[in-house]
Order: sequence, then C-alpha cells, then structure tokens
Amino acid sequence: MSAKFQKYKVKRLLLTMAVFNAAASPALVIGEDYIAAGETPKHIQTKNAELSLEIETLDRELDDATLGYKPQMLVGQHFTISTEVEIAGSGTAGTAPVYNDLIKICAFSETVNPGTDVQYEQLDDDSWPDATIYFYHAGRNHKVLGAQANVSVAVANGALPTYTLTITGTYGGVLKEAMPTPSFNQLKPVKVGNQYTTFTLDGSEYALINYSSDQNNEVNYTDLPGYEGVSIDDIAPEGEIEILVPDHSDFDPFAIVNSEAEVFLPFSLQHGTTAGNIVTFSNPELQILGVGYGEFEGKRTFVMPYGAIGKNKITVS
Repeated sequence: MSAKFQKYKVKRLLLTMAVFNAAASPALVIGEDYIAAGETPKHIQTKNAELSLEIETLDRELDDATLGYKPQMLVGQHFTISTEVEIAGSGTAGTAPVYNDLIKICAFSETVNPGTDVQYEQLDDDSWPDATIYFYHAGRNHKVLGAQANVSVAVANGALPTYTLTITGTYGGVLKEAMPTPSFNQLKPVKVGNQYTTFTLDGSEYALINYSSDQNNEVNYTDLPGYEGVSIDDIAPEGEIEILVPDHSDFDPFAIVNSEAEVFLPFSLQHGTTAGNIVTFSNPELQILGVGYGEFEGKRTFVMPYGAIGKNKITVS
C-alpha cells in the first residue's frame, strides 16, 4: 500500500480578487461570487500570504452514561487570509495601483484624478465594497466571498514599506483547480530612507525611524437567521511614531501630552520621489497619547503612540 500525497510547494500560491461592481450587467448580488458572475479578477502579488479556515464548535453536553470525548458540532465556517503587500505606486500618476481593491475593502473611498493622483480616504458610511477572492494553493482554489479587511502600515528606516492585511470572508468552497498563470503588474518599491522618504509633523520635518498605523477595523463574521456575511462595524485607527530627538525648543512632546487642552497635530509621510511611484500617508489630526525614549544606532529617539482623530488618507501620485 502506498501513501497518497503531492509535493505542493509553499511558494506556489496566488491571490486573485474582484470587488462588487455596481455598474455590472447583469447586476451583481452583494456577497455572491463576483468572479464566477463575470468580473475580471486582478492578480495581487502578495508576501507571506496564509489562509485559514475558521470554525466554531458547539458542545451538546449530553448525558449519555459514558466517559470520553464527545462529538462536536462544527459551525460558523469562514475564511481568513493574512498577507503583506509592498507599498508602491502604479507607475503612472493618476492611475490606481493594482492592489487598490485591497485598500477599498478596508473601508476607504477611491477618488481618481487622471494625470495627477488617486486618493483613498477612510470612510464611516458603509459605502465601501466587499470582494470575491480566489486563493490558489496546494492544487486547490479556495473561494472567499463577501470579503472585507483590516489594514496596517509599516514604514521602517532601511526597509521596504508594507501594508499588512487581515481579510475575512464567507466560505465559498474549495475546488480542485489549476492555478492560472500569474500576471503581476505591481511596481517595485523603494527603500525607506533620506533619498525617498519625508516625514512632517505639525508642518515641521523630522528624522523618521519608524512609522506604523493600524486602522483597527472591527471585522465581524456574522451568521444569523436570514443573514450570513462579513461587516466592518467599527474603525479606531492608532499607531506609533519614532523620530530622532530634536532640540527641545523645536519639539516638546512632553508639553503636548501634559496640556489640559486637546492638541491635534497634522502629519504627512511621503514615500517616493518619482511621479507614478509616490505614496503619501496623511491625517489632519493626530493626538499624541504618550512619549518615551528609544534608541537607534546609539542615538536617542522619541517613541510616541498616537490616535488618529481625523480621517486617514492615502494618496498615490
């Protein structure tokens, strides 16, 4: 008797997706399989992508006059995907990057200004789309429906900037299916550093060590009589900024956090210098929530957690 197995390679995976298209004809039904309904999927070049099947168990706790483990009821099956995507532009100012639909399902609007830029702004009105995702791996197509997500941003000195996404969707089935030939059109990113990256806080430029932002989207899978789906039910962005300590007269975060008045500071982080590959993160109102000291290459840093009071914005230009 011989064992049954295949040598599926870990690196052979592909994420493709299509979002709800209100202009589709025939009309789409929210939460259905948009790719099967005729929408053209985009191929997203991911990093460290992983898919998990989430399952809830119900213990019936029956009295059956026996000892031992009892069968569980398996319910609430749905998929989650965790992945990273490199932060870069599209190559052409005013053209959306290939990964734009991932940003939109994290509760961001998209405004395209041809020839200039594409702007993504945090929403709170439930107007963002959901997505169908086909996750090809191990000789199978894992169908993730009604997908919505949370996104965080990491911009660290000397590294490549990345989005990290946690995607939740309903279970659309797992089929034996060959992976399509990948067709990636994502631009190569540039490293974080003096040549490509500029950080300002309250209008002044500082030497940035690390910037992080997490939308903290509360993404819920819900299974009720008459409804099964995924929704974003709260958004509470926060993050952390680390900069080289400037002169006390130039910046005093201790005074800010000890002030009885609420102090909100605008910030901007521009990464990239070539048109078509510039990505800018901004917010008109950050609240510094604390201040501590860190260290970078023997130099003292300020480490400052913050809450994003204004709407986070991503501009690709």
